[in-house]
Amino acid sequence: MDTPSIPRPQLAVLLASGHHTDIGQVRKINQDSLLVMEMDKVNQSMPSPLGLYVVADGLGGYEGGEIASGLVVTAIASLAQADLFNSFIGGALDEAATKTWLQLAVKRANEAVVEKRTGANSEMGSTLVMAVVNGLNVCLAHVGDSRAYRLNSSGELERLTYDHSLVEELVKAKQLTPAQAKSHNLGSLVYKTIGNKEEVEPDVQSVELEPGDRLILCCDGLNGMISDEQIAAIAHAAPTPAEAAHRLVTAANEAGGRDNITAIVVEISIR
Repeated sequence: MDTPSIPRPQLAVLLASGHHTDIGQVRKINQDSLLVMEMDKVNQSMPSPLGLYVVADGLGGYEGGEIASGLVVTAIASLAQADLFNSFIGGALDEAATKTWLQLAVKRANEAVVEKRTGANSEMGSTLVMAVVNGLNVCLAHVGDSRAYRLNSSGELERLTYDHSLVEELVKAKQLTPAQAKSHNLGSLVYKTIGNKEEVEPDVQSVELEPGDRLILCCDGLNGMISDEQIAAIAHAAPTPAEAAHRLVTAANEAGGRDNITAIVVEISIR
């Protein structure tokens, strides 16, 4: 006689996040903006979380960089309220729909900055890195040199994005090492930004996360001041995502803080 199988209990995915931003030691104004929007949908005592996380770095050296980055997060937040979270509530937010939404969000953000830039006759612009975390799946979009990393529970760091910059292309071509790229005089030049052209094509991808992973979004004011090895060690040692974000920004400041510094850290766990 066959013994009926007992269904394995479904595991609940939980999200916890923290963020920190600082003007740094040199700049007179903080041109970074960030956005954190989270929702928990609970059915039969089983939570199902959704998180939207955005870092936008207004282009340094151009008047209105803080306006551009602010327009980016405002446009994305408005679209998320109108569309993304409603789709999640209705159960229609799969990976394909999320990637389509990310493309639209970048388009809306770009349109907002282009319109303001044209009206103000300004060179304002912004980078963008954005993540939608839906359970153990994360969909990413980025434009420019703001980055996303994944830190696993063992402290191993994986860079998920590649900068739209001249030095990154030189590294890919093996004409520079990553260490040389950090101090290269073209290190701050990016060839793709929000607001630079009427249309912009972001890099969009999806990654499956594991319980215990931490997702890190940051501007170049962080990774430009401390190494990936330092990022991994600091974020892994911190007891909470909020403490990790604070310690990362503090470390970049202590290393010189030559730019504004922003970090968002998201931890994925199960119960």
